[in-house]
Amino acid sequence: MNNRQLTEKSREALAAAQQLTVQYSHQEVMQEHLAYALLSDPQGLIPQLLTRMGKAPQEIASRVEALIARLPKVMGSGREMDKIYINTDVERALVAARDRAQQMRDEYLSVEHLFLGLIDKPSRSM
Repeated sequence: MNNRQLTEKSREALAAAQQLTVQYSHQEVMQEHLAYALLSDPQGLIPQLLTRMGKAPQEIASRVEALIARLPKVMGSGREMDKIYINTDVERALVAARDRAQQMRDEYLSVEHLFLGLIDKPSRSM
């Protein structure tokens, strides 16, 4: 995916997902990381939309964070600190997000497209 196609907020969400991956000693960015990044931005569009729908984004974020905490950690000499991979479920969600943006005739991939991509192509654990 071309980084220039992403809005600034989308780039920030993906960077936050990567940071969570490192923070929790995971080796690959999972959908849970991206979902949490989208849900935990207090000024973000996704929490605002969920609030308008009568949902509690903080509660959803807490549940997703609990899922993240249960993911297997990679520790010790086998862990390559500078290598973070993108999980295939995240790749599928990103492709679905790009397809959504194209269907909506949007030039850039925004956070709502990322969130819709996660909804369209959820992993088994989500």
